[in-house]
Amino acid sequence: MAAAEQLLLDFAVVLIAAEIGGSLFRRLRMPRVVGMLVAGIFLGPFTPGYTVDPTGPLANLALLGAVFLMFSTGLSFDIRGFRKLGIRPFVLAAVGVVTSFVGGLALGFLFGWPLLPATFLGLILTSTSTTLGLKLLADSGYGAVRGADLVTASILIDDIVALSLMTIVVGVASPAPLPILALVAGLLGILGLAAFLVFLGSHALPRVLKATDTISPSSTILFAVSFGLLISFAFAVLGLPPLVGAFFAGSIVASTEFGPRVSRHIAPVTALFMGVFFASTGSLINPAHIPGVFVLSLGAIGVAAAAKLIPGALILRRAADVRNDDAWPLAATLIPRAEISLIIAQYGITIGITRDLLAIAMTVMIGTALLPAPILELAKRRSSVAASAE
Repeated sequence: MAAAEQLLLDFAVVLIAAEIGGSLFRRLRMPRVVGMLVAGIFLGPFTPGYTVDPTGPLANLALLGAVFLMFSTGLSFDIRGFRKLGIRPFVLAAVGVVTSFVGGLALGFLFGWPLLPATFLGLILTSTSTTLGLKLLADSGYGAVRGADLVTASILIDDIVALSLMTIVVGVASPAPLPILALVAGLLGILGLAAFLVFLGSHALPRVLKATDTISPSSTILFAVSFGLLISFAFAVLGLPPLVGAFFAGSIVASTEFGPRVSRHIAPVTALFMGVFFASTGSLINPAHIPGVFVLSLGAIGVAAAAKLIPGALILRRAADVRNDDAWPLAATLIPRAEISLIIAQYGITIGITRDLLAIAMTVMIGTALLPAPILELAKRRSSVAASAE
């Protein structure tokens, strides 16, 4: 079959499978995205039946889907809100990342792993999944409660903090280690450039969109989406997560008068590509590798959950004055791990750490994606009981 024809068939099959998996899991009162991930496992090269190549052309569509998803999520978050939050999201993100890293490192030592593999195990647990976390927050019904904006900002900062930590650790642990000062200076330069891009876009884009709307109203959506893609590209070139760039671009558009219009027009495109992204991610998972690291993976899931849930709830209560009944479910949306964990695991394999890293990362991804659902459901039931009692 020709490549173009194969892509069309794969695209159709993935869309159908993702919708079936998402709908089934929703009926089971579990997140739709987890159902999409599981559907992707059955389409991957490691299970019998129809196979979709997770590294083929569909992977590019999956990345595009993730960018559209994050851009759409950003459209519901005005970037001016970041200024009001101050240092609190940085504290929430840093505490979660450091606690996860130390917990994973200790877990590796407990299972007899040497320093470098244990370090990578800690790195795998550091970063909350941007796509899963924000999607879970939006679907849970807690996206509008007090503290949700703080959690949203924290999830975005989380990726950057985790990648910065990985850069320093890998740079120091490599065969030809770089001086720590040089690594820190390089990271600060990259983050400074990213901040400049966001600052420039937030001041220039509103004027561009207004001028475009005056000349050709139908072109306003095109310019807004193109801006999101360009910011994602710039972040990727700087070595930062392109999905974070897409979110910031959406937030900048949301701060203009055109935010609602762009959000309304891009929603169908996002819904179309979202299933492709999550199902394609699931197709990377090889279930045969999981039993050999199952016990360690269970420990890693426990560490990953506790390291975000407990500090997150405490910080939300004390720093943002969030009610106890809301703090725990909000903190639960910080639990999922996915994109950055897989990237770190794959990098660890390429430099010869251990092939178990990818199986662990995949198991942690599934476990941490499933874990928030019962926590959120329990919180809703408790709120319902309390409301009935009143």
